[in-house]
Amino acid sequence: MLSKVIILVSAFAILAPVRAQETHKPHVLMISIDGMKPEYVTHAEEHGLKLPTLRRFVAQGTYADGVEGVLPTVTYPSHTTMVTGVSPAQHGIVNNTVFDPMLQHKGEWYWYFKEVKAETLYEAADQASLTTAAVGWPVTVGAPIDYLIAEFAQSETVPLPPSATTRPTDLKDKLNIKVSDGVDGDDRKTAWTVGIINNYNPNFVIAHLDDLDHQEHSHGPFSPEANRTIEKIDGQASQIIDAELAQNPDAKIIIVSDHGFVRVDHHVALNALLAQAGLIRLAPKGTNDRAPVVSWDAQAWEAGGTAAIVLHDPSDADVQRRVRDLLAKIAADPAYGINRVIEHDQVIKAGGFPDAAFVVDFKPGWSTGAGLRGAVLTDAPGTGTHGYMPDHPELRSSFFVMGKGIAKGKDLGLVDMRRIAPTVAEMLGVELPAVKLPPLNCK
Repeated sequence: MLSKVIILVSAFAILAPVRAQETHKPHVLMISIDGMKPEYVTHAEEHGLKLPTLRRFVAQGTYADGVEGVLPTVTYPSHTTMVTGVSPAQHGIVNNTVFDPMLQHKGEWYWYFKEVKAETLYEAADQASLTTAAVGWPVTVGAPIDYLIAEFAQSETVPLPPSATTRPTDLKDKLNIKVSDGVDGDDRKTAWTVGIINNYNPNFVIAHLDDLDHQEHSHGPFSPEANRTIEKIDGQASQIIDAELAQNPDAKIIIVSDHGFVRVDHHVALNALLAQAGLIRLAPKGTNDRAPVVSWDAQAWEAGGTAAIVLHDPSDADVQRRVRDLLAKIAADPAYGINRVIEHDQVIKAGGFPDAAFVVDFKPGWSTGAGLRGAVLTDAPGTGTHGYMPDHPELRSSFFVMGKGIAKGKDLGLVDMRRIAPTVAEMLGVELPAVKLPPLNCK
């Protein structure tokens, strides 16, 4: 009888580590700092920046000199690529704003998860019985995330259940976090993220801090306003990271951004140009200013440093020729700051704007301007934007990671944004079947 007990005990001793390994689940925290050029961190001293939290990743973790993003280098396509591992043309979020040529839905963005056509990291995590959380992450309205506070600003009255933007619907009440009205958005998101980690300890947490992007749009990158903001964000990131590591000392911590930034001094209103050429027909001024477009043959879909030119009838060779000639004419004039005009086949290869006949890529210093009437070229000194083709070095984004099993002081060089999602998937022990690129080697 004793020998049987010894055998059973020995068997249990052998199986115990296996069972412990099977029941141990990974924890990954990914914080996105919107618009953070890698130089804010990798060259912090040159810019006089004090970033103790973010600088830790350079010495204690693995990092990229830069991340080459997607077409266009704007927030919503980029954030969706970072959780799917595929290009915008494949995942379906091809711009921040939806194409609205008749101006019937002003201000409508790609808020909704239902528009995403590729599997996401949080879906893969859910299938692996891992809990998920997202705070302020783009394109998550209605997403299957356990603890969700989605980024959303409804442009018009559309029926939407409360659970689509906040899950559980009483999540903010349960967190019992008092945030005054005067506190900025990133402070709110920091408090909510810390509260979710402390109360629910999800396996996979994604959070999006965006005030740096706002300051860079208004004042340009590395402006005093932007520099003060990134230093504040360093403290916010510290709060979130400390909460995660207090719960899970072996967690992997990732810092990413969606795009770089350039200073802008000139705006080019391509739709005003197309209207002047008769390719967009407008109602008389003052008769219907809310939706002034009567009909259109070609229209620009602006994305900051690029614009997709969409044809009402893609098979209309005459309109295509007229647009091509018009774009060639302004591209030859240095005043318009056009870097290049890309035709449809090249756009498809670049993985963006599948419905575009052309994409206009501006030089840093110039960007698209809104408006259907008036001057085509206007000055906007001292502002900033992004959205250019991803091969502009100024538009490179960030990737930093540290944690158990991550190499210290390792420089990955220049990496492809599509490799971030498979890297996170490997950390979580999940798979994204649509991904073609390998994970980054952070060990």
